Amino acid sequence: MIRRLAAFARPFAAPLALSTALRVVQLALGIGVLAVAVHAVALADRAGGGESPPGVAGALGLIALLALGKGAARYGEQYLGHWVAFSVLARLRTVFFDALARQAPGVLYQHRSGDLTARATADINRVEVFYAHTIAPAIAAAVVSLGAAGYLSAAAHPALAAILLAGAAVSGLAVPRLWRRRLQRTARQRQHTRGQIAAHITDTIGGLRELTQLRAVGHWQRHLGELDADAAARTRSLASRTAARRAANTAVFATTVCAVALAGAYLWQDGRLDRQAWWISVAIAVAMAPALTAVEAFAGEFGTTLAAAQRLFAVIDASPAPARPVQARPAVTARRPAGAAVRLRGVRFAYPGPAGEAAPVLGHIDLDLPAGSTTAVLGATGSGKSSLGYLLAGCLSPTAGAITLDDVDLRDIPDEELRRRVALADQRPFFFSGTIADNLRLARPGADEAELWHVIDAVELGDTVRALPDRLHTRLTERGANLSGGQSQRLSLAQALLRRPSLLICDEVTSQLDAATEARLLGRLHRELAGCTTVWITHRSATVHAADRVVVLEGGRITEPRPPNGSPHPGL
Repeated sequence: MIRRLAAFARPFAAPLALSTALRVVQLALGIGVLAVAVHAVALADRAGGGESPPGVAGALGLIALLALGKGAARYGEQYLGHWVAFSVLARLRTVFFDALARQAPGVLYQHRSGDLTARATADINRVEVFYAHTIAPAIAAAVVSLGAAGYLSAAAHPALAAILLAGAAVSGLAVPRLWRRRLQRTARQRQHTRGQIAAHITDTIGGLRELTQLRAVGHWQRHLGELDADAAARTRSLASRTAARRAANTAVFATTVCAVALAGAYLWQDGRLDRQAWWISVAIAVAMAPALTAVEAFAGEFGTTLAAAQRLFAVIDASPAPARPVQARPAVTARRPAGAAVRLRGVRFAYPGPAGEAAPVLGHIDLDLPAGSTTAVLGATGSGKSSLGYLLAGCLSPTAGAITLDDVDLRDIPDEELRRRVALADQRPFFFSGTIADNLRLARPGADEAELWHVIDAVELGDTVRALPDRLHTRLTERGANLSGGQSQRLSLAQALLRRPSLLICDEVTSQLDAATEARLLGRLHRELAGCTTVWITHRSATVHAADRVVVLEGGRITEPRPPNGSPHPGL
């Protein structure tokens, strides 16, 4: 995981290296400030009072210069380190979003939307600690410890250098490793619970009206309270273990300073170390505190950082939806008929479950949809009708078998080309906060207002939109909550028509319309979709009568294929 996180910082290696170098300089200058100060005190002590002895004034000036340099180095290190961190986070967000786009909509069957939001925000923000507060401090602590030990070995005594290095190794390596697994396990559990809390809150906001109507707000709040209690327990466990590790590190640091002081005093009495060297040795040991404290600080957050990274890569590494080529194949781009001929051969499909198990939906579908035909797909709830629609639209990939569009496998058609040729109108459409025109133009950004009015009229929404104060520029609230169910479905259909597709899949888009509106809509669409291959996933008799052919799904299989102009399914 550390290697993967470090790989994201590779494009920013130069500023990160400079930030690390500046941190080494900053820590070294901090040690220098204290060492020079002790040297000045030693000079004053040797002079025995009176006027300022020679060298003290120069030492004070050197301290001022070192302090200024330390401040400048710290500013540069912090600026570059955080610039790298936020640049990497921006790149990581892009990679995460690309992964979601590649896996959609299948990723939503494995993760709740609130949990995905938490991963894209809180978890990515948590990874910032690795780039801004881990790499440079860890490297700098090692370099400064070795440098300080080397100086003590040369200027004082090798035994003092060995004591200092041993203390730094125990504090920076042994103590964090002792608590590492327990902290990481607790951190993973807490991050998982926090993701559940985010998902629960998202569900609460989205379903607040339903919760109020069902008088279930209290029950929902109790469940949130249980999740909060679990997160609080994990946080307390994490805090107590972190506190224990920090106490251990504090004890190690204090022991190291005392050991350097006692060993130096022994060497001084033995005549192998002068008093000034002893003072400076103790000062250097004390001045190592910022380097070791920084290691302790990031070690305290490291378990949470890795837990957040694991949650991110669990999504990034998941199997994508069908990969598509970037460049269009000549056989596809050169052939743009009004209607597309679609063929399904041996198509099977199963939704992946949360634990990786597959939930079978469709089994061995063989079906031909002639170019320009209109097909009604019938079946009971759960028979696989909507899944078949998503497969035809290229949103999902068959578990087995193949779907071809004009003899080209859907998986071989580039995204942009597939988007131009195939459109899906969903029974539960999602609309973004913005105007009606903004949402329509998601289908075709360059569409002018005349084209927008044309599709609005084609779906029998013209009178409704013209009666609005701002007409096409009327703002939709979040998720299109200010639209009725029938208006939402027709607006989704208008989006699909704006694409001018060769293949149009309509999933229950007339289920919330009254009979009169549905009849007018079907009459307009019969003219609007002339020559377009159309698939109606429906249970409405009017839609079935308007189809050339009827296909019945039962248990994920075609059980009653009907010829063109066949009678509607029994019971409709």
